[in-house]
Amino acid sequence: MIRLDIGEPDFPTPGHVVEEAEKALREGLTHYGPTRGLPELREAICEHLSSFGVDVGPDEVLVTPGASFALFLAFKTILRPGDEVIVPTPAWFVYPELIRLAGGRCVFVRFGPGYEPDVEALEEAIGARTRALVVNTPNNPTGHVLSEREAGALAELALEHGLYVISDEVYKLITYDGVRHVSFAVFSSLRERLFLVDAFSKAYAMTGWRLGYLVAPRELCGKAEEVQRALIMCVPPFVQRAGVAALRGPQEPVRAMVEEYRARRDMALSILSELPGLRVRKPEGALYLFPDLSAFRLRGSELASELEREAGVRVMPGELFGPGWGWHVRISFCRPREELSEGLRRMVRFLGALRR
Repeated sequence: MIRLDIGEPDFPTPGHVVEEAEKALREGLTHYGPTRGLPELREAICEHLSSFGVDVGPDEVLVTPGASFALFLAFKTILRPGDEVIVPTPAWFVYPELIRLAGGRCVFVRFGPGYEPDVEALEEAIGARTRALVVNTPNNPTGHVLSEREAGALAELALEHGLYVISDEVYKLITYDGVRHVSFAVFSSLRERLFLVDAFSKAYAMTGWRLGYLVAPRELCGKAEEVQRALIMCVPPFVQRAGVAALRGPQEPVRAMVEEYRARRDMALSILSELPGLRVRKPEGALYLFPDLSAFRLRGSELASELEREAGVRVMPGELFGPGWGWHVRISFCRPREELSEGLRRMVRFLGALRR
C-alpha cells in the first residue's frame, strides 16, 4: 500500500532539536511548567514571527499542544452556543469538528478551485450569528498562497462586519518558486480581532511532538490560557525546549526539506500531465495536489475506494474538504520520490483504463 493520503513529513526531526530535548530531560524539565508556555519559547516565537513582518509580544503568545488545539482554543474563546463561523472551502476537514466541539456552527462558503477568495459569496453568508472567519494560507488542500491583495480584501471584509479572523498559517515556511507567505497579522487594523495559529509539525518534521502556538490580543490570549489550564495544564517543558532549538537553531534542514518537496511536486505534476483530462493547478505552498477528476466521471470517494482496492494506493476524497468538491482528491507528496512516483503511475494507469 502506498500512502498518498497523509500530510506526514517523511523526514526526521532535525538532530539539534532532538539533542536539545534530550538535554532538557536530563536537566529535569519533566514537571509542570507555566500554562502560557516557557518564556524563552514565547520570546523565540516572537523573534520568528518578526521575520514575516509580525510584531507581537510574549504576553500575546500561548504555547499549545499542536495547531488543532490552538484552533479549538480560539473557537472556544469567542463562540457562544449557536454562533456561526464561516469556513471557505476547500478546507481542512477538522475545522467543522472543532467549531462544533466549541458550541458553534460551521457555514461553508465555496472559494475558487485554487482557493481564490470569493468576497461576494462571503458577504452573502454573513448573518446575525456570524462570529468569525477561518482562513488558511498556504492552503490545505490546494497549496494556494494568498497574495497580499487577497488577504487584505478578506481582512477588510472581516473588519467591516465585525468578525474575528482565525488564521491557520501552519504551512507558512513551505512555499515554492519565490512565493512568500503573507501573515494576516501584518494588517495592524485587524490585530485586535485576529487569532493566528501555527505549529512546528510540518516545517520542522515534528508532528509527533505536538507543539504549536496561538497568537491573540492579550485579553483573548488570557481567556484561551484559562481553557488550556483546565484541560491540559501545560505543554511538556522539554518539548518546548526542543521548539526553542527549532526556531533559533540552524534552518538548513528546513530549507533542504522544502527544496525536496518542490522537486517532488514538480515530478508529481509531470507524471499526472501524462493523463489527458486530469486538471490540476501548480501549488505555491503546502504539501498537496488537489486534481479535478470530473472528466473520469468517478467521484473522489469512489476513486479513493477503487484505487485502494485495485491499485494499492490511498488518496483522500475531495468530499472531505467541503461541499462541492466531490470530483477532486487530495494527493500528498510527502513520500520518498520512488514511492511517490510508483503511486502516481499506478493512479495514472488506473484512470487511463477507465477511459478505454
